[in-house]
Amino acid sequence: MNNSGKSILETITQEIRLPQINADACVHSLCQESDCNACVIACPTEAWLLDNAQLGLDIDACNGCGLCIPACPVGALHIDFPWVIRSLGYRMVALFACEQSDIKASNGIIPCLHDLGVRQLLQLYKGGIETLLVTSGDCLNCHLSDCLSDSLSGMEENLFSRVKQLNSLLLERDKQPIKLLQNSAKVWHKIYSSDETINCGMQLSRRNFLRGGGQKIREQLVIIDPLNLPEYRTIPPGQLLPETENNTLKWISVPDIDKTQCNGCDACIRICPSDALQLIYNKDNQPQYSIEAVNCTACGLCTSVCQEEAVSITHWSYVKTKKINLSETRCTACGNEFHYPKEHLQTKHSQSLCRICREHNHSNNLFQVLE
Repeated sequence: MNNSGKSILETITQEIRLPQINADACVHSLCQESDCNACVIACPTEAWLLDNAQLGLDIDACNGCGLCIPACPVGALHIDFPWVIRSLGYRMVALFACEQSDIKASNGIIPCLHDLGVRQLLQLYKGGIETLLVTSGDCLNCHLSDCLSDSLSGMEENLFSRVKQLNSLLLERDKQPIKLLQNSAKVWHKIYSSDETINCGMQLSRRNFLRGGGQKIREQLVIIDPLNLPEYRTIPPGQLLPETENNTLKWISVPDIDKTQCNGCDACIRICPSDALQLIYNKDNQPQYSIEAVNCTACGLCTSVCQEEAVSITHWSYVKTKKINLSETRCTACGNEFHYPKEHLQTKHSQSLCRICREHNHSNNLFQVLE
């Protein structure tokens, strides 16, 4: 009876720890040609299974570590972040501790500190939280060490490198950087045990924060819980950065189109789920490709569908080309209008033909009338 009860309890606990999956947001639901395997690569237990037919999760292999959450570019995966806010001096501080830290607390514990991805960090920042206090166990000797060893050596992104990269973007925008404070479990728990400022997030002006205290602050709060509300999970990270009209700044993810290779098929434009790549017309009614890095999630669908390998995505970089001017003409073979970048490397003859007629023998009849 006890063994049976324990087994049921373990099963329930395991299911609670499984990542929540938004299948509609997953790029594999949007396009079967997607090359994305971010969750597969991030998983230390090989619980994510991907083949030509489907993407699935082996629930028996999943240990609920959550490392697939920040890896998913579109936010299709989620775990609940039970976080708390405390005051440290005049700052609001979000507290997080990993499961290996031996912290005994009812809140603020997450499977791994590295579950906090770029999207989560910016959600906190946009909610007015600029300081994080974290504590962890021995990362190199925990059960995730095989997955994190490269990350901790700086070869891959982790919480600390994400904060560093984000701060370079924030400083470039003349904004306060994120402060990441790492301390002992004793110090963490002492601050955790202090007077509660707010649970589940907040938005509060600096003036009201300094004037208020205790109950007065709680009465003035607007609770938003930005880490767990569904409408926040799939926002492109670039949209969470402070707004700017400066087009020469770095962005988190930047798509780029090689004008000499692009044939103007518009496949990347049609497939992009976040409008990071757009077809627009300027004031002279001339067609252009517009690159909107603020909308890019780095889902990779644009690179997957481009047969010319003209599209690429870089991270933490500048936009190479904001607008690409297109030449618009009519195909001399089929009569349909088409466009292509003006720098496209084609002969004068081939530029008079649309891409379909260039790829096929356009002199053949498209159909025959059978007698």
